[in-house]
Amino acid sequence: MDAHFPAEPPAVVEHFLSVYMEAPDITALTVQRHDHCAALWRREGDVITLQRYWEFERVTGLKHHRLPLREAEDARAFLDVLLAEEGLSLDDMSEVWGTPHLETDRGFAGRQVGKGQSVHSTSHLFSAIGLDWRLLREGRILGLALDAGPDLQLDEDLPESIYSGCIVDRGTITTFPVESPAPLWMLARGRFKQEEGTLMALSSATTCTVDFDVESLVDTLPFWTQAEVFHSSDVLLDRLVDVVTAALATPGGRVLARYDERFDHGENLRGAVMKLVDRASWVVVDRNIEHIREEHGLDLTEMHLAICGGFALNCPNNTRLMNKYGFASLSAPPCANDGGQALGLGIMALHDRGLTGRSDFRLADAFHGREIRDLDRALEEFGAVVDDVSPLDLEQVCADLVDHPIAWVQGRAEIGPRALGHRSLLGDPRSARTKDILNEVKLRQWWRPVAPIVLEEHVGEWFRENRSSPYMLEVFASRDEVRGAIPAVLHLDGTARIQTVGPDDDPVLRRLLTTFHHRTGVPILANTSLNDKGEPLVDTAAQVLNFCVRKGVPVAYVGDVRIRLRPDADQVLRLDGPHPRAAERFEHDAERWQQLWSEWTALGLSPEALFVYSWNPRLRNTVDPFTSAGQRVLRIASSTFIDRVSSRERRFVHHLTHFYGPEANPLLSDSAESLIGGG
Repeated sequence: MDAHFPAEPPAVVEHFLSVYMEAPDITALTVQRHDHCAALWRREGDVITLQRYWEFERVTGLKHHRLPLREAEDARAFLDVLLAEEGLSLDDMSEVWGTPHLETDRGFAGRQVGKGQSVHSTSHLFSAIGLDWRLLREGRILGLALDAGPDLQLDEDLPESIYSGCIVDRGTITTFPVESPAPLWMLARGRFKQEEGTLMALSSATTCTVDFDVESLVDTLPFWTQAEVFHSSDVLLDRLVDVVTAALATPGGRVLARYDERFDHGENLRGAVMKLVDRASWVVVDRNIEHIREEHGLDLTEMHLAICGGFALNCPNNTRLMNKYGFASLSAPPCANDGGQALGLGIMALHDRGLTGRSDFRLADAFHGREIRDLDRALEEFGAVVDDVSPLDLEQVCADLVDHPIAWVQGRAEIGPRALGHRSLLGDPRSARTKDILNEVKLRQWWRPVAPIVLEEHVGEWFRENRSSPYMLEVFASRDEVRGAIPAVLHLDGTARIQTVGPDDDPVLRRLLTTFHHRTGVPILANTSLNDKGEPLVDTAAQVLNFCVRKGVPVAYVGDVRIRLRPDADQVLRLDGPHPRAAERFEHDAERWQQLWSEWTALGLSPEALFVYSWNPRLRNTVDPFTSAGQRVLRIASSTFIDRVSSRERRFVHHLTHFYGPEANPLLSDSAESLIGGG
C-alpha cells in the first residue's frame, strides 16, 4: 500500500514597501531628499522578487521629484494610489521602511553593518552589492558609494563618515569611510547652469584642453567629510575656472589650448574646465581604490566593482576603472542615483532579516516600472490625427527606422534615468541625420550624442571593449575601421555610451536588433530617451502620442501596435506642451507652503533654526520645536551655528530662505537644486 504524506502547506505571501520621500513633517521645508521613489517587494517563503518600482517624477512630471507632502495622511493616500495598481494598499504591507512617520520599522537602519556610516550611503552600497544575492554570499566585491552627500532622515546622530565603501568577502561585509568627488560635479552644475550629463558630454566633445597639474593640487585637498569636500571642491573649481579663463584670454593661449572653433567661447571654457574636473575626480576615486587594495591586500582582478551614488552615472569613469584595474565585473544598478534609494533601503532591510543569506534574489533587468494601460483611451483621444493602426511587424519597424526615428514603447518601464529600449526614441545609427533629428526633437545641442543599443555578441566587432553593459553605464571606444558606419551613436571623440542586449535579455528588443542586423549588416540601433527637455520619461500612451504630435515623430510603436500619425498632426491639434500628469496632490500641498512657514515663524524661530533642526539628527530626534523648552534649545543652536559656519554655509541658508521661504515658489528652481544637491 502506498504511503500518503500530507502536502506541504503553501508558503505565506508577504509584501514590503521601501519608500524614499521627504518625511511628512515641518522638516520637509528644507528638502533633504530628491528623486523620490518606492519599491514593492514580494516574499513567498524564501523567494524574494521586486514586484514594482515607482519613480515619483514619472507620476507627477516634476523632474527629480523632490516636492514633499506635509501630512502623513496625504503621503499614505498617495502611496495607496500607487499600490492600487498592483491590487494592494498600505494595509497589505507587512512592513514599510525608509521614510519617517510612514515606516513600521526604523531600527533596521541602525542595525546595519555600516556602523558610523550614514544610512543614505549604506543604502547606496546595498543597491549595488545586493543586485545578485548569490554573488553577495559567494563572491568578493569592492563597493563604493560616491554621491554628493546624504540626507540624514534615518540617522540617529551625525554620522562619523558621510561617504562609504565596503568589501564583501563571501557574505561578510566590512564598511569604511571613502572620499567622494561628486560634490565637485554638483558645484560645477551650479556654476555653469548645466546638468552633469551635459557637462560630461561637453568634456569629450571639445578639443579645448588646458595644461595644468590638477593632480598635484588634488593631492593637497581632502574629500572625506561634508565640510572638507565642499571646501575642497569650492577651492578646486575656482582654481580651475581661473586657470582656463586665463589660458583662453589671448590668441596664443587659445592655440596652445587647441581652441575648438566648432564651439562658442563659453563651451570651450566649460569643456576645458570639465576635462580638468574629470582628472581631479579620477585622482579621488583612484586614491580610494589604491588605499583599499593596499590596506586589505586585494587582488582586484578577483573583485567585482560595485559602484553607486550619483557619480556612478559617470560612464567614462566606470570604463576607466574597469580597464585600469581589471575588475571581474561591474555591478551598478540602473538607478544608481538617489532614484535607487528605495532599492537599496529594501535590500538593506531584507539583509537585516537574514534573507540575503538564504534566498536568491537577482535584479535580472531594469524593467520594473509601470506598464502602458491607457492605449485604447489614448487612441480615442488622438483619433483625429491617427492615420493608421496596425499590428507590430519587425520588418516594418526596420523600414520605419530607416525613414525617420520612431517612438518605441514596450512592456514595463525601465527604472533609472536612462531609456533602455522600453521608453525610447530609436533610429538608424548609420546616418548622421538621425542624431540631428533626435537632438532637434529633444531640444539638445548639436554635439550631444545618442546612445547605441548593441547585440552583445557583436560588441567586440564594433568597439575596443568587449563586455556586457546592460544599463548604459560605460563608454566604449569604437573601432577605427567601423567608425564611419555608425555616426549617429558616436561622440565626437569616437566613443559611445553603450547598452548591450544579450541572449537572455529583453526578447522583443533583441528580435528587433537581430532583424535590423540581417537587413543592414549593423547590429546596432540609435537610442535616446522618450521625453521632452526637462520632462521625465513618458509614462502613458497619451504622453507618447502627445510627444509624437508636438515633435513630428511620424510613427509610434506601443506594445504590439504600430500607430502612424497624419503628416499634419501638429497643425490639427496644436498642442502647447506635454500631456498632463498627476501632480495635483503635490501642487495642492504646495499651496500650503506659506502656511508651513507661518507655523514655524509663529514659534519665534528663524529659517536658520529650521536648517539646524532639519540637518542635525540628534536635535531632530530629541527636541520638540513645538514646546518652549525645544524652542530655547533651537535658538541657542541656531545662534551657535551662525557664529561658526563658513561663508558657503551662510549662502546655503540664505538660498534656503530665498527659495523655500515664505515668498518662495516651492516647485524649486535650478539654482536651489544646485545648492541642495545630493547623490
